[in-house]
Amino acid sequence: MRAVAAFLRRYAAGEAADVLPFVVGPRVLDLGAGEGWVTERLAGHGFAACGADVGPFAHVPVPYVVYDGTRLPFGDAAFDTTLLLLTLHHCAKPESVLDEAVRVTRRRLIVTESVFNNRRDRFWLDVLDGRFNRLRHGGRMAAPLGFRRAEEWQALFESRGLEPIATRWLGGRLERLIHHPRLWALNA
Repeated sequence: MRAVAAFLRRYAAGEAADVLPFVVGPRVLDLGAGEGWVTERLAGHGFAACGADVGPFAHVPVPYVVYDGTRLPFGDAAFDTTLLLLTLHHCAKPESVLDEAVRVTRRRLIVTESVFNNRRDRFWLDVLDGRFNRLRHGGRMAAPLGFRRAEEWQALFESRGLEPIATRWLGGRLERLIHHPRLWALNA
């Protein structure tokens, strides 16, 4: 388990570096924060960062809220930026989670998702993400439910009136062979 935690901590450092150029304003919500390592990194850069997830998964002392997966305990436009980093594919109703993120966000949403291009990609995403996440949190993390193609995520964001200011592929060549991580920076 230490090896998994060490890998996730290193991966979180990379995620934080990827999203940092797109974060606007001082208040940041990391929705689907998991262990809280991205939240911790952003707080280290001076942001008032708060993590939120559906279970008590935090491993670091950062502001962290456990919520029911339906309604976040924050007012409208409470955060300048909300992060949804490799989160939506774990949600039974990703549209509802996105809508709730939009509700609590004043300016910017930053979304990363593993996407697939064909059936083989989808098969490996399901197998590898499912197995890896069973190692986290004693098996309490939800299995992947809803991987999509990049254009399907883009259509969802557009249907919510979110304006993309940047999209890009993340990760190195080896990582992109496994799960094709894609970033969207969206104006709310």
